[in-house]
Amino acid sequence: MIIMEMIFDILIKLVSFIWNIAKVLIPLMIVIEIFKDTKFIDKLSNAIKPLTNFFTISEKSGISLVFGIIFGLTIGAGAVIQSVKDYNIDKRSVFLVTMFLSMCHAVFEDSMIFGAAGANIIAVLGARIISAFLITLILSRFIKKDTAENKIEINN
Repeated sequence: MIIMEMIFDILIKLVSFIWNIAKVLIPLMIVIEIFKDTKFIDKLSNAIKPLTNFFTISEKSGISLVFGIIFGLTIGAGAVIQSVKDYNIDKRSVFLVTMFLSMCHAVFEDSMIFGAAGANIIAVLGARIISAFLITLILSRFIKKDTAENKIEINN
């Protein structure tokens, strides 16, 4: 009986976790679609073009970068998936965006948490941003662009 209760508890927590992620990702996908339909994504892509050019990544993958930096890894991952579906982003760009976001994500939220814990927010934020830029820049120079079959396929 105890095992059944444990399994049931795990299933309830799993469903709750999935629901919490869906509550964030579904509105994000809707916002991305609205941005796409209103051409806001094109304007945002142009605004962050210097950054995408600096890392030599696809312009459209910059949207995922912005979402991940501001909102965190979960939303950034959702934006990456949606960008791959909508714009056929290449593997190299997805990898580089993921590398950047692994070091520098949710900068506002994390900075508030670190500040509340007594850390020097400027030092923590500076270290995260500088390390993310350096690692991504180094990787972008070592990973060659492949003009051929370098697209990610996502099945619906």
